[in-house]
Amino acid sequence: MPSDAPLGRTPAQRRHTRRVIWALVAYAVLLILELMLYMLRHGDVAGPWRVVLALLPAVPLVYMFASYARYLNEETDEYIRMLVIRNFITATTVAMICAVVWGFLTDLGGAPPIATYWIAVVWIVTQGVSALIARVRGA
Repeated sequence: MPSDAPLGRTPAQRRHTRRVIWALVAYAVLLILELMLYMLRHGDVAGPWRVVLALLPAVPLVYMFASYARYLNEETDEYIRMLVIRNFITATTVAMICAVVWGFLTDLGGAPPIATYWIAVVWIVTQGVSALIARVRGA
């Protein structure tokens, strides 16, 4: 790892972190706007505006996931890239396990369906926890 990297972070990691933070701030702002619109209109927004408003909070999250791919292309340290890929694989495995198990519980076990965007939430949380565990273990 480069010795000039503050807090042990590579330039690619710093750029990725900035992109993710901006995406999460935009996501929070858009969710607040969505809530305000819902409260102001007391519910039903009709027509194409409903689709537009429904998609707005997804845009920053799509950007955030694209940033993960961009980060992997920008990272020049092969060891760090391998650690990040290991975190991604762990997160993907956990998210897919949750999706499959809940899918069978919904279809065959009578469990209520949940919104599919929760798969992304599980992936993001698991990726973060996996990275934290790797850092604590020194790997």
